[in-house]
Amino acid sequence: MNNRTKSLPLGLVPGLFLAFGVLATFAAHAGAQSLGSAENFAVLGASTVTNTGASVISGSVGVSPGSAITGFFPPGIIINGALHAADATATQAHADFATAYTDFAGLASPPANNLSGLDLGGMTLTPGVYRYNTSATSGGILTFDAQNNPKARFVIQIGTTLITTSSSSVALINGADARNIYFQVGTSATLGSGSSFIGNILAGASITTVSGTNLTGQLLALTGAVTLDTNHVTSPGLTPAQLLNISTRANVQTGDNVTIAGFIVTGNAPKKVIVRGLGPSTGLTQALTDPVLELHAMNGSLITSNDNWKDTQQTEIQNLQNGIFAPSNDLESAIIATLAPSEYTAILRGKNGTTGGGLAEMYDLDLTSDSQLVNISTRGFVQTGNDVMIGGFIFGNGTTSERVIIRAIGPSLASYGVANVLADPMLTLHDSNGAILLSDDNWQDDPSQASAIASSGKAPQNSLESAIVTTLPPGAYTAVVTGKNRGMGVALVEVYRLP
Repeated sequence: MNNRTKSLPLGLVPGLFLAFGVLATFAAHAGAQSLGSAENFAVLGASTVTNTGASVISGSVGVSPGSAITGFFPPGIIINGALHAADATATQAHADFATAYTDFAGLASPPANNLSGLDLGGMTLTPGVYRYNTSATSGGILTFDAQNNPKARFVIQIGTTLITTSSSSVALINGADARNIYFQVGTSATLGSGSSFIGNILAGASITTVSGTNLTGQLLALTGAVTLDTNHVTSPGLTPAQLLNISTRANVQTGDNVTIAGFIVTGNAPKKVIVRGLGPSTGLTQALTDPVLELHAMNGSLITSNDNWKDTQQTEIQNLQNGIFAPSNDLESAIIATLAPSEYTAILRGKNGTTGGGLAEMYDLDLTSDSQLVNISTRGFVQTGNDVMIGGFIFGNGTTSERVIIRAIGPSLASYGVANVLADPMLTLHDSNGAILLSDDNWQDDPSQASAIASSGKAPQNSLESAIVTTLPPGAYTAVVTGKNRGMGVALVEVYRLP
């Protein structure tokens, strides 16, 4: 396993980064902001931040004006964030939080929304500002109902303390968003052992999360400490990135050496996608002149096919996202389909048995659907020079880094009846600028990587095959598959999103 900083030769990528440009605006994501720079923190204390046990914090952890943060690395872990102890970032965040705290405390609450003396557990609250004159407790399920307004805001002003019991939890319905739920607490908040909480706690003094508490929200203490104990805290501004696209460039041959792209849709709702087969527009010297595209179901049955994209769905393709998915050449192929959760295969071949460099692509068109792509893979014929196999993929529609395994499979394909397999595949992962992030020859070479690969449950069957486990922030990436010592043959490049 080698970490290097070379760049991918530009000659390898014509046509592939074309796909990345399409996604530049398509995958844009905006998040709610209400707390200034404090929005970037999952945990922000004033005097100290103290952790006991194996807490996992998704988001930054900071303290200001105090400087003590203890209990991380080990046993606590921070992902998608960093530690900020009385530095300029934490100081500015604390100042922004102080301003926001005053603003939230000053919001007007109508008399009908005074909940003094009532337990939050069992209540269903609609958008608005609510008030407790002194303390508040929650001993059951507190439900926030946004009434189908994704921007609905909930503010609960509490005169003194907030205390939840071990049996308490929070539920969100009808579009309620954790980013828009605020508990403005006069003094201190304590979340009971094993409770499940959603919302941002803005405490005038301190916050304590007892062992086993899970929180989707922020813990912000204005004058005191934040004390953690084996908790999971996820900043609500951090949404998991999704696999949005695969674009694989390969030399499309005939028979078993056509290009075959597979993908898996999981979830409970149909997923709208567009699949494209490009050739003339890739700019390759020996491009596939007339691509033909087929879409198959998991059992191999043909769902639909397309030769020239204007033949059947021209209007729909041209109207999609202001036409950004319309191929630039009339001989290229495209299919729009709405697919139930399952496994699918797209096959790219040349019309009348022609061969040449081609690009097979699949894009997720429904980012709000209750379904996601969890695996994308492409099988093709790997040659040398510009005819190696290049698999591109994009993480987007989210803000957090995602853990993935990327594999280059060759020898084990023979057990599935594939001939002329690539005997010893090599794998290199590049960022959107072409710089090498990681590379691998044989997946068992590096002990730490071998352990992570084995633990993923997706270790290659053959020791000569390649794999990389890594955590990637949202962005565009390419995985290049080559043959060791200029070997050639059929190989499979895969990207799995890991739990």
